[in-house]
Amino acid sequence: MGVRSFQTMVPMRDDARLNTFVFLPESGGPRFPVILHRTPYGIAAADARDEFDHTNAWLPSAAEPMRGSILRGWRNIVARGYVAVYQDCRGRHGSEGEDRVYADDAADGYDTLDWIAGQDWCNQRVGMSGSSAGAITTFAAASTRHPRLRAFFAQADASSIYDDVIYEGQGIEMERLWLWVAKNIPGLSKSHREAVLARFGISAAELDSGGVSAAERYNRLDAARLEEPPFVNSPDWLLLPLTGYPDFATWQPFLDEIITHPGDDAFRARHDFRRTIDIPGFHVTSWFDIFQTSVIAAFTISRRALARRNYGSAPTSTTSSTPAIFGCAILISNGSTTG
Repeated sequence: MGVRSFQTMVPMRDDARLNTFVFLPESGGPRFPVILHRTPYGIAAADARDEFDHTNAWLPSAAEPMRGSILRGWRNIVARGYVAVYQDCRGRHGSEGEDRVYADDAADGYDTLDWIAGQDWCNQRVGMSGSSAGAITTFAAASTRHPRLRAFFAQADASSIYDDVIYEGQGIEMERLWLWVAKNIPGLSKSHREAVLARFGISAAELDSGGVSAAERYNRLDAARLEEPPFVNSPDWLLLPLTGYPDFATWQPFLDEIITHPGDDAFRARHDFRRTIDIPGFHVTSWFDIFQTSVIAAFTISRRALARRNYGSAPTSTTSSTPAIFGCAILISNGSTTG
């Protein structure tokens, strides 16, 4: 591999352990700056021997180097003198615990940053990076204001789960819930599966049958967008009530919790990551990305917060030259940036 690397299970505050790969530069040190990536999509390559195979970790395609939730990949990061840390999110792939769709990513991000800061190869300067879901976990961790997290790069992401993913414009975005949850059922971990079996008192065969049914339902939901008119003749899209949605709510029980908070409350506030971010960040989106407004909102809010922290006042104009002064920058491209 040309680097020093290892796999470990990093403990969280509730004793759940998260599958983590660490890649260290061959020379220099002994302490290095660190870039952390946390993703629900799997840190091992598709052809790895198992989910813990750090010798065959995920790397971007040469044809699409900026596509994927882990940007650039460990080789580019280590070559520039950084430690690269990959981590499977809770309840995903090789990690323990139960996946609750970003509900635990703030706390888990904080605990992971704590673990990194305690390692003898860390120089106490940590950054985070990610795209799409990997950027959402970055925002979640940044919202905790961990003292060792100095900056981040976030591309094509949602900075407030409720305002920008679930209830954008105060209407439920079913496509972002149903299709994303269904498509990501295969990545749920062994421990998540065991938790579901215990909660519903069903057999493994019944759960597997629900997984097959969920995949079939996903195909029908996806195909309905191509109909004329789209969606309205699909019984899967128009099914009520929204809670207890067949197959999806079994494999992902937290789905019902997510959609039963229509008004502002403490639960929703915990998912508004951008409101407490006050460190430098580079925010990237495109004109036609579904999370464009979310990226701009995160940039605006965190820029003002950083200005207040550093200078005692916030900039008054979003068109001024102050982003570079206050440590935040935004890039809006002409193409799609979603990972």
